[in-house]
Amino acid sequence: MTPSGKILLRVLLLGTALTTATPLRAETDYLNLGSITLIGTGLPTEVMENPASITVIEGGDLKKTAPVSVAGLLRDVPGVQISEEGIERVAIRGETSRRVAIMIDGQKLTDHTNYGQPVMVDPTQIERIEVLRGSSSVVSGSRAIGGVINIVTKKGGDKAFSLTTTTGYMSATEGYRTSISAGGMVDLGAGKLDYRVSLGKMNQGNRDTPDGVLAPSGVADQTAALDLGYQLGNHSFGMKTQAYDLSANVYTGDPDFIISLPHRDLRKASAFYEGTNLTPWLDTFHLDVYRQTIDREFNNDVTVAFGPSASMNVLSTSLDAQKTSGVNLRAELHFSENSRTLVGLEYEDDSLTSDKTTVTTIMSSSTARRYDKAQIKTMSAYGQHEMDLSDTLTATVGARWYDVTADHLASTTNGVANALSSNTDSLVLGSAGLVWSRNENLALRANLSQGYIYPTLGQLFLTTTGGGVTLTGNPDLNPETATTFEVGARYQEGGRVLDATLFYTDAKDYIATVISGRSGTYQNVDAAKSWGLEVYAEQDLNLWGLTAYGSVAAMRRKLGYANGYETFDSGTPAMAGKIGLRKGWERGDMSGSFDVFVRGESGVDFRNDGGTVIGSAGGYGTLNMRADMDLGHDLSLVAEVNNITDRSYTSYEEMKGAERSINLFLTKTF
Repeated sequence: MTPSGKILLRVLLLGTALTTATPLRAETDYLNLGSITLIGTGLPTEVMENPASITVIEGGDLKKTAPVSVAGLLRDVPGVQISEEGIERVAIRGETSRRVAIMIDGQKLTDHTNYGQPVMVDPTQIERIEVLRGSSSVVSGSRAIGGVINIVTKKGGDKAFSLTTTTGYMSATEGYRTSISAGGMVDLGAGKLDYRVSLGKMNQGNRDTPDGVLAPSGVADQTAALDLGYQLGNHSFGMKTQAYDLSANVYTGDPDFIISLPHRDLRKASAFYEGTNLTPWLDTFHLDVYRQTIDREFNNDVTVAFGPSASMNVLSTSLDAQKTSGVNLRAELHFSENSRTLVGLEYEDDSLTSDKTTVTTIMSSSTARRYDKAQIKTMSAYGQHEMDLSDTLTATVGARWYDVTADHLASTTNGVANALSSNTDSLVLGSAGLVWSRNENLALRANLSQGYIYPTLGQLFLTTTGGGVTLTGNPDLNPETATTFEVGARYQEGGRVLDATLFYTDAKDYIATVISGRSGTYQNVDAAKSWGLEVYAEQDLNLWGLTAYGSVAAMRRKLGYANGYETFDSGTPAMAGKIGLRKGWERGDMSGSFDVFVRGESGVDFRNDGGTVIGSAGGYGTLNMRADMDLGHDLSLVAEVNNITDRSYTSYEEMKGAERSINLFLTKTF
């Protein structure tokens, strides 16, 4: 028997033993309708009473899942898809990851590539994850067309000192993740000081699949973080520094098409102040400032044959340095018993310096060097007002004003200066929501919200070469916009939970690449209309302590191209989700849960503006198991068995799925 098979057998025996333990009602995997969050309305609101589509994954639920990657923790949220191009990224409701706002502790990460922003944080250092599905630029700012992911990292603790270590093994890649974190809180008399120091490292090799090894496909990261906070009465101060290094090889399946990302390194420092109950009408005043840099290296090596003995090789290297500074200010106001108001200001200064070298070899070699420096400055002001229209009906209205300026500051090609240009935009977005709560167990909601994303500096000004194609920026681009309409229902009582959403999104002015031969540019030429149903439900079966649950998204997405061609083959699965049976248990000082589930999606095609299928993936369903154990003495274990039937499958925009594999993670707190 193979090592993976032996581990699988042990986990199966463990699961059989646990089914004989005393049943304990299992907690929800990730749905907590009582969680309080700021995303959606900007005001502290329980998920049950939030007009937006919100999912919160709390720390207790995160501990029950193997922290292989942040994207893996989000995979089963309805409407969320994962894309892999060497680095995992997150898409929501068919909108690519470039149209999803990624925040760490409420501060956005920015990205100027066509691939979108990866989630650059160690999953073992996350306290909770907040996911908003649908447009939300009024509260969450630019890039929130598809949705928002806010990752809240761990702070200090409730005692003077604690030390937590996590070590894990992933058999599909012969990989590991390990981390150590120390934190606590010290009472200084006049105030309280909390602190946390974290270190982590992950390394995964090439992925093993039922059809063979995907080489190269390895990925690695390492992180270091320091968090300090001080609370003095109703005043809180804090600072945080973070370093995160990421590298990956992109599997293409073609030895003549090589993509590597030797490093994508984040450095970030931030500070905040928050005062609460400062006056009878000022509930909260919050100010935070941050500065982050991202250094990125991208290598592309393409060889194209155009005859029996003739070929062309294009070797492209891109070194990008991105600097972002931001200031966020918000105040929560309370002028009457039945209303709350949020006002805020946000400023972001985002710059990019890019050095690109392209070596083209046919009979001889020629080298082209391109240098660019560009900058985007964004100022916005927003407000959100919530009012109780009756004891059961609450309305929320909001608006945000944007003023954006982008400038191409410097540009040369082989040392010769290029023409410079600029771009500006100013607009107002709005939102409105309505929630009817019959009682604490049931809420019906309706929501209208708008999204906005300004073109990236690459789309506006840069010239890039990849895959043998040269793309030139277009300084006349307009922002992409979207409007989302939603109606939904939430219900939670006893062992029954339901969160269902019907949505429709109309997106315009999509920025697409328009290519002719081996050159192209960016234009506002595409649009999309999306509608669907997202459901999370669970039911206590009152049988052997079992809970049945399902997390499903049904969706249709129609792309509209500039030439008038429209298609539903947009690369978005019509059905995707997870259904399973879960059992909580306890025996003596030990407790945990055992979960058997099927995860899958329907097959998809992607057609270009000529109606040609240029990407596809077959439908699939995989059988999986997960078990977690609290062994006592602050020691816990998570074991996952993935793709038990060893099925060959591929999700759209992902690499071929891993073979039957094991994830094992052990956590100890001292």
